[in-house]
Amino acid sequence: MQRLERTERMMVRWMCGVTLRDRKSSEELRKRLGIVSVSSMMSRRRLRWFGHIERKNANDWVSACRELEVTGERGRGRGRKTWKGCVADDMRKLKLKQEDAQDRAFWESGILGNRRTRASAEKLMLKR
Repeated sequence: MQRLERTERMMVRWMCGVTLRDRKSSEELRKRLGIVSVSSMMSRRRLRWFGHIERKNANDWVSACRELEVTGERGRGRGRKTWKGCVADDMRKLKLKQEDAQDRAFWESGILGNRRTRASAEKLMLKR
């Protein structure tokens, strides 16, 4: 992720024609271009895929693979971060629960950052 972010910063500066000497923040340059950071986009996509998998039938082969534990030779130090760990971190940051994925509209609004409460989502459904 650090490599992607570094490459993104370099490309954004190149697109804007700005060098490090100009002392412009990457966030400011991204706003100027109207793009979001690669890390937030990856997080959204990960959670979107997770929601899709969560809504699958329990007897689907993808659901069976979700709980699959891969064993391998472990070296020294901390192990690599798993996809499941990344999804858990993303959900924690956005204050989403695994059960929320069953409600597609609620899940999508939570991922995009304009999260509704359950009460407001129900009120919206009653108006339709």
